[in-house]
Amino acid sequence: MAESVSRKVREIVDKTPFLRDVLRKGFLNYSNFAQSIREEVAQSCEKEVHETAIIMALRRYGADLQKNAEPVSVESLKYTMVMHTNIAYMDFVKTPELVQQIGLLYKVAAKNNANDFLNVLTSSDTVTIGVSESLLPSIESITKNSKLLYKQTDMVALSMVWSSPEIQNPGIVYESARRLAWSSINVLEIFSTVTELSFVIKRTDSFEAYRVLQDLQCSK
Repeated sequence: MAESVSRKVREIVDKTPFLRDVLRKGFLNYSNFAQSIREEVAQSCEKEVHETAIIMALRRYGADLQKNAEPVSVESLKYTMVMHTNIAYMDFVKTPELVQQIGLLYKVAAKNNANDFLNVLTSSDTVTIGVSESLLPSIESITKNSKLLYKQTDMVALSMVWSSPEIQNPGIVYESARRLAWSSINVLEIFSTVTELSFVIKRTDSFEAYRVLQDLQCSK
């Protein structure tokens, strides 16, 4: 069954939340975007579709998004910003031997009064280790027989720390990540606990990221 132009345009926009956000804010170039999706819309509608019809559908959807927007309530958020510098991140192929060595990694991190940074994430195929560069020689020695897939140094872990489980409030992770994306800050890793939300980024982006996340609790 052929779709209407309006329904198909909304379907295309809804496939990409970031694009929907751009449309809601009024930053989308209607003409260029209409031209890029005209053929797809025409195929779904089974008829010739002019760009003006697509532009009208985009404008109507943008107006609806602005009218129905429910922004995250952030004015009451109170948190402390913590920055861990000189972080290295490594990805390894996951093996039973490497998983068994994870305990050794934490023993290394427990030295120096446990003040060094260590974050270990496991998936079905990989083990990701984020660690203070001061511990890197010890970590590399422990993992020397594991297959390294990726390594990045000179990173920063920027954390938003709450005194209560604010991370359970809907929208906080999305709103924080969205604002970093709008500032062209690439996030290598996101991890959280019930009282802490952390973003691993390049050191060169750290001051701008700090400003963006700090401003989140000042938003109205």
